Amino acid sequence: MVESAYFATGCFWGAERRFWKLSGVLETSVGYMGGTQSDPNYEQVCTGNTGHAEIVHVRFDSTQISYRRLLEEFWTMHDPTTLNSQGNDIGSQYRSAIYTTSPSQAIEAESTKEQYGKVISAAGYGAIVTEILPAEGKHYWLAEEYHQKYLQKNPNGYDCHSSTGIAFPHSVDNEELRARLDPLSYDVLRNGATERPFTGEYVDTESVGIYKCKACSAELFRSETKFHSGCGWPSFYAPTKEDAVVLIEDRSLAPRVRTEVRCASCDSHLGHVFEGEGYDVPTDQRWCINSVSMILEPR
Repeated sequence: MVESAYFATGCFWGAERRFWKLSGVLETSVGYMGGTQSDPNYEQVCTGNTGHAEIVHVRFDSTQISYRRLLEEFWTMHDPTTLNSQGNDIGSQYRSAIYTTSPSQAIEAESTKEQYGKVISAAGYGAIVTEILPAEGKHYWLAEEYHQKYLQKNPNGYDCHSSTGIAFPHSVDNEELRARLDPLSYDVLRNGATERPFTGEYVDTESVGIYKCKACSAELFRSETKFHSGCGWPSFYAPTKEDAVVLIEDRSLAPRVRTEVRCASCDSHLGHVFEGEGYDVPTDQRWCINSVSMILEPR
């Protein structure tokens, strides 16, 4: 089923790129919404007098990507605790906002706001100031053509997003996950299985991007830390952040003791980490991770 979603996270250039990269997103555009003036142009919106916010319109296939997944991307791509500003971008046009297109979207928006508010509050941030309102009665005015897919046309262009760096908290519904994933992915993530060596999708890939947990989409590794170890599984020399993963003593092959790697956000099994093997990498570590436990989001 094709649905629409509307998000404001500050400058719409970088936000649009983050959404168009998500699998299941069919189309994105940028425009102006939430104000009073008809058919405003960029210069008028930038005065703050029209009342509009810079908006990304996302059309997505809800059988491939959930509205909740879009919300998770929304909350973590910007700082929702700053009023009418993102970084150096100041003004009401840069406010944080969600315009919902159905009652279920409104419920999800408020629910995820509460969830994310708790974790960023615990990290020392203030209250979330995001505007959550129905899209009904708020016309979406398409922005000028040069704004559409701006960072596709200008790959090194301005991309200001003051992310808090705080991951969205995740809980996993095993039955939903089982229905969504192939059997091997589920068995690896939730039962600690291991894919056969040299069979995984990401063993030899050199694509640039971010490796995320297939169960909960939390960021785990970046392509910059990937290296060819020859072991038969994707290898990294470090996770994206220390708190992205949890390390657990694994005695399943006793007397050999290994260190299991699990996703800190949803407690899914990812693989194992080994040290002191002599690889020419900065940490002398090999994070040996199952391909089927991850999704690579290209950059």
